[in-house]
Amino acid sequence: MNQADLLPRYQETVRTASAWLAEQQQVDGSFAGREDLSNYYKAVYCHAVSGHALQAGRVAEYVKKHFLQPNGDFRTSPETKGWPHLAWSPLCHYIYANGWLVSGCVRAGRYDLAQAGAGFIESMFCEEHGGAWAYWENGRVVRKMMDTSSTSSGGLAMLACGRIERAIKAGDFLLRLIDAQPQPDKYFFVNWLAEGRLHTDVFGNEDPHAEDGRKQHCLSAEHDAAGEMTWLVGKPMKFLAKLYDATGEKRFLDGADQLARFFQKLSPSRWENYGSCKIMWATAELYRHTGRQEYYDICTKIADFIADTQLSWGGWVHTLWYDNDDAQPMEMSSDITQEFVAE
Repeated sequence: MNQADLLPRYQETVRTASAWLAEQQQVDGSFAGREDLSNYYKAVYCHAVSGHALQAGRVAEYVKKHFLQPNGDFRTSPETKGWPHLAWSPLCHYIYANGWLVSGCVRAGRYDLAQAGAGFIESMFCEEHGGAWAYWENGRVVRKMMDTSSTSSGGLAMLACGRIERAIKAGDFLLRLIDAQPQPDKYFFVNWLAEGRLHTDVFGNEDPHAEDGRKQHCLSAEHDAAGEMTWLVGKPMKFLAKLYDATGEKRFLDGADQLARFFQKLSPSRWENYGSCKIMWATAELYRHTGRQEYYDICTKIADFIADTQLSWGGWVHTLWYDNDDAQPMEMSSDITQEFVAE
């Protein structure tokens, strides 16, 4: 099917999901009384890129009033980052949410929020290695390891704010991490230790909710992809493709291609894993840059799966975590719907 046939279908998917999101938003920008940051961190970006400027502005103002901290961090409260339904999330990649918010605020023209947030994100990058530290505890950064999701989300925010030198250092960090993979046909390890080596001691615990479990720290081609966090290659793939946009330096495009090739090594259930939405997002960029049919095919196969499985109310059940609509909390319904609209 060609682009002319696919586009109306994808646009209708976005319209249906956006209508549901609009129904949840109150005049003050809040979502159905939800108070946790996890309901909001993708919302500014989502509304801005889907053409809903009023909603983007409202939620940005709500974020400023309720979540922006004096140091430029975003937290549910000074005492907690948030994410009661996925407690491991801010533990494994602390500034992942911050990157979404800063990038979204640039899109929405809220430069006050973007600049405040960008300063905190930049403070989380390691000067020696170039990656972003994964952990924040008791009001300070923990310099024990960096991760690809924090680095990529923070790197996209640096690009959005014109902080190109910092973004390039982050990109070069990712390229070193990719080159250091000891078994590149089997595993993609996502953490770099402060002492300057890949963190590979991750096996033994397959619980996806465990902060120290293998699935948080290593994407495996040896396991069923239905239970894998496939975004672990999708987010850095997206960042490297956008960094190529900004610099024209082919090494970043080549790095993104290496990640795309690893995704293709995963089991066939990779196509029915909602975590692959970031692969869709990234391969659209790679197709734009190269015109290679394989990227187009990956992107549209995932997009078709997402469009095919949209529920009648407009969103999706994130089957990595929940069995059905009734079991899924509002925080996750908001998160997955905002993400798919944005991407």
